[in-house]
Amino acid sequence: MNEMRDINIIPPPTRSPQTARYLLEGMAVLLLTLVIAAGVALHLTRPPSPYAANPVAQEQTLQARVRAITSETTTTDENGLVIVSQALELEVLSAGEFHAAPVKVTYNGMGPSLRAVRFRVGEQALLMASRRPDGQIFYTVADHVRLGPLALFAAIFAAIILVMGRGQGLRALLGLGLSGLLVGGFVLPQILAQRDPMLVSLVGAALLIGATLYLIQGWNPIAHTSFLGGALSLGFTGLLAIAWTGMAHLTGFGSEETLYLQAVGVGLEMRGLLLAGIILGAAGVLDDVILAQAVAAFEIHSADPTLPWPEVYRRGMKVGSAHLHSMVNTLILAYTGAALPLLLLFYLYPEPWYLTINREMIAEEIIRTLVGSVGLMLAVPLTTLIASWATVTQAPAPQDVIS
Repeated sequence: MNEMRDINIIPPPTRSPQTARYLLEGMAVLLLTLVIAAGVALHLTRPPSPYAANPVAQEQTLQARVRAITSETTTTDENGLVIVSQALELEVLSAGEFHAAPVKVTYNGMGPSLRAVRFRVGEQALLMASRRPDGQIFYTVADHVRLGPLALFAAIFAAIILVMGRGQGLRALLGLGLSGLLVGGFVLPQILAQRDPMLVSLVGAALLIGATLYLIQGWNPIAHTSFLGGALSLGFTGLLAIAWTGMAHLTGFGSEETLYLQAVGVGLEMRGLLLAGIILGAAGVLDDVILAQAVAAFEIHSADPTLPWPEVYRRGMKVGSAHLHSMVNTLILAYTGAALPLLLLFYLYPEPWYLTINREMIAEEIIRTLVGSVGLMLAVPLTTLIASWATVTQAPAPQDVIS
């Protein structure tokens, strides 16, 4: 009788996971290298900005503490808003020539409640110090100082992320900080140096997505596929933004902020600023979608490694479709919430709604929302397709041992 032995039956390989993994990683490395090289080149060749802040400003913003309130009157208008007038004695807290200076000023505020607008002894005020031509200083109270509550809320936010995400949550916070550095240290200075806002925003958004993904996810196929899908989606979103803003005859002067920039002498190309804003806004939403789709595809493959990549794609798109619908709705509601006072104003304006949405300030937001939404719609199938194909980089599951 022949002796029975354990035999590992391994079918002949039908695919090359290592080759596919190297190809995926190579494409990600190449694209990441190009983006980093473009960012470094823009940074090293950046010309000096003609719009540097004036070191001798005629008006300074100071922090001051309320030492005493010598008088106070309150009234209520016909709309129920509380109007308060206070004679305040302040002490300047900010360092510099005004430090510890005593200031007496009359403050007038208006709001929904007395607690929201009045000052109490010990609270801090935002003080504007203006130097007149004769050298005298004129003080006005601009606002409450709310840095304490902001810092508290930020600490709560960070604590929740760390408790729920632990190590990954810490990397997410680092990614958030890096995003702020990229925008403040790269995008804004480049635009003020009169570089093309569209180019700067594309490079900055790609750097932001790449840095965030690899910091949070690590160096693995999920991060590679997310980065490739995000970069391709950003490119398509940029092309859509250029085409649609051109066809809609948008100039970029649809908001008060752009008019103010012109008023203070900042001669930037405002349509380019509009395009840059669309790209950066879309990048913030793409970040979430592309990672979710990549993770979904790899989890589907992990649950059943025998699935071919077209089937992984089909199942991944089911997840993506549900995610996409909620994200598009979120995007539209976010823009609507930001423009709510403006929408109310136009709602009361005696003009047909179809003419109201034709106005540039409204049309800008519509185009911004539509371009961002279409970018999301493109990101889902693109990322799912790349991630589904990339599942071949995963080694086949170990075969059963047959006796």
